[in-house]
Amino acid sequence: MTEFVTLAPPWIAFLLAILVVLVAPRLIGTVVGALLVALTIPWMWAIDAGSYLVVSPLGFEQVLLTVDGFSRPVAMLFGFVAAINLVYGYATDADSRQQLYSLAYMGAGVAAVTAGDWLTLLISWELLAVTATVLVWHHGGDAVRPAFRYAIYHLIGGAFLVAGIAFHFATTGSFVYDGGLTGGLPRTLALVGVGVNLGFIGLHFWLPETYPRPHVAASVVLAAFTTKVAVVVLARVAPDGAILVAWVGGIMIVYGVTQAIFQTDMRRLLSYHIISQVGYMVVALGIGTAAGLSGAFAHLVAHVLYKGLLFMVAGVIVYRTGKKSLKYLGGLARVMPVTFVTFLVAALAITGAPGFAGFVSKGLITKAVESTGETALWWMLVVGSVGTVLSFAKFGYYAFVRAAPDDIDVRPTSLTLRVVLIAIAIPSVVFGVFPETLLGPMPGDSGGFDAYATSELVKAGAVLIVGTLGFVAFRTRLAQIHLADVDRVLYPLAVRGTTALSVGAIAIGNAANHASASLIERFASLVGADPRLNDTIQSALVFLFATVGVALSVVLLAS
Repeated sequence: MTEFVTLAPPWIAFLLAILVVLVAPRLIGTVVGALLVALTIPWMWAIDAGSYLVVSPLGFEQVLLTVDGFSRPVAMLFGFVAAINLVYGYATDADSRQQLYSLAYMGAGVAAVTAGDWLTLLISWELLAVTATVLVWHHGGDAVRPAFRYAIYHLIGGAFLVAGIAFHFATTGSFVYDGGLTGGLPRTLALVGVGVNLGFIGLHFWLPETYPRPHVAASVVLAAFTTKVAVVVLARVAPDGAILVAWVGGIMIVYGVTQAIFQTDMRRLLSYHIISQVGYMVVALGIGTAAGLSGAFAHLVAHVLYKGLLFMVAGVIVYRTGKKSLKYLGGLARVMPVTFVTFLVAALAITGAPGFAGFVSKGLITKAVESTGETALWWMLVVGSVGTVLSFAKFGYYAFVRAAPDDIDVRPTSLTLRVVLIAIAIPSVVFGVFPETLLGPMPGDSGGFDAYATSELVKAGAVLIVGTLGFVAFRTRLAQIHLADVDRVLYPLAVRGTTALSVGAIAIGNAANHASASLIERFASLVGADPRLNDTIQSALVFLFATVGVALSVVLLAS
């Protein structure tokens, strides 16, 4: 069995799903596509740990598939989320082209986490950026500008990663993973590049500006993949951790949760919580302990599940009411009971309530940080947890509990949508009730961590009580305070900088466009592809050529 499933990497299933969705009727394409991408779960489970599909097309080794403690749980998770998201997209009226872009994006994410060498990772990393940009851009309207900014940010981040890996190859002569990137300049450049995708503060502006804009199903898949792929890459770049990285993660936690508390747009609130929750993973990896590594990956799994569910809940509210802001909502618990119950599951999971996945993963990370003696860092985790409780008490109160506004109109829902919400909610409960099912497959070592020790229950209970009382005490005042995002303060400078960079990128891309346009048209006519896809293909070429150009510039400047 193992020999059979190692004949091809699991992202092949996403390519097959793309072909099915492209040619089949919408319902059939959704069902078959979801079944195909779900094969990633048994596919990765059946393969023993090791490196497979080693090729040498350019004279040096590339590992197209590696199965280890990093790739196995994350790829299986991605397969599950991909299948769920296809069905969710169908239930929320996502068109076939968006489903295609989503599949391409999710497949690139699976390819990135299962890659066994830096070159294969880079190709997947850039494909992830290109397909995400197209996915957001496809929605049109107010999603176009954020898509452009997304492309620019990730162009810069990818260039730094390319430069770091180039220096690593010059030093070692190999792209194959072996103990992280070379220390010093190569690792520093790569950390900056990965930091863009992680949402390091100062490099994070693309995230809260992008995720609230596209179709609700696109928001779900974006929330699940980009930053989580970056967490896996961070673990590969610096497997022994770095205390400075841990402190950056602590700042992400506090800053992200602070901004989230004052948001009224549901998806923007959730976007800031991505920054905060990814901060927990960055802290855990940064401290460089076995327990931290285990906690980081456990929290990655828990976060994708409950944050995906939260974005789905927000999407259902937008889909059924047409309202994006908490200011115009209320009373939905009575008319949307399944959505309300699944929101409670996700909210309790993200706040670390006992019995839910976040309680286990957050508890292990907090314990791991406590064992290092970094008291101030430990308090950052605690403050972030209290703020998380406060902000989701706010979300639940304004959306579901308070009296409904007179002008709210809720459209009917479908059984499919309710089933999807329940399906993605179940693992958050299972992993919380049976912690070993979450911690067992993770890399590192949890060190015999007992999630339900009295001390852990007391800490979790204190956080829940303080956060809830904080919302009750300050609910009225919170509505009157509006904080400015640091990048909004610097926005005029950011606009000039990204505009200048885009001019260079477009100049490089135009040359590629002109040279390749006729070739693309001929190829499209031969395979019978939709001519409207030509612009998308050419845009992808622009992005890839621009990335190479900027990466070379970074290498020259750093040399």
